[in-house]
Amino acid sequence: MRERRGSKITILQRLTREHPLHAAGIILALLILLICSAGCAGTDGSPAQESSDTWKTFELTDARTGTVFSLSSFDNHPVLIQTFTITCPVCMRQQEEITRLHDSGTVPFVMVGLDIDPNGNSGSLRSYTDRQGYYGLYARSPPEMTRLLADRFGIPVLSPAQAPLILICPDGTATLLPSGIKTINDLEKALSGCG
Repeated sequence: MRERRGSKITILQRLTREHPLHAAGIILALLILLICSAGCAGTDGSPAQESSDTWKTFELTDARTGTVFSLSSFDNHPVLIQTFTITCPVCMRQQEEITRLHDSGTVPFVMVGLDIDPNGNSGSLRSYTDRQGYYGLYARSPPEMTRLLADRFGIPVLSPAQAPLILICPDGTATLLPSGIKTINDLEKALSGCG
């Protein structure tokens, strides 16, 4: 079969044109896989050791206010950290539950949303947070911080559709909560476990 000059289309071009959301998902999955594989072995080829808590010290900038903070800034309060993307419906449902819990006033806590989309940007995140009005601080996760979170808590933190939430208690312990959307009751129970 002869191809006409200029008519050659790659599979990726065809997929992008015909199914742009699928193409974006594939690209995101490949980037996440690349990030994960970078942390799978130490520099000498041995398995990577559990990372330290340096991920808590990264400087982050709240998309709404421009305030610079780190996760270690909130020593006196439990902190919920959600890794998410602004196009994830499951993430939005989880953020709604977190906001409802905050609005109830039953348990004091800090919420930090980390946008892990490698194609995301601060402007889009700010528009998202302004439009949605969810409770919490929302920041772009630096790639190195995202890698450290994956090293510490595993692949689920890189899968926004699993509604990943990390809980840091005032004593410094950090736990990845079970996958799936956590209800207000689930969140109250987890937060009250911080003691």
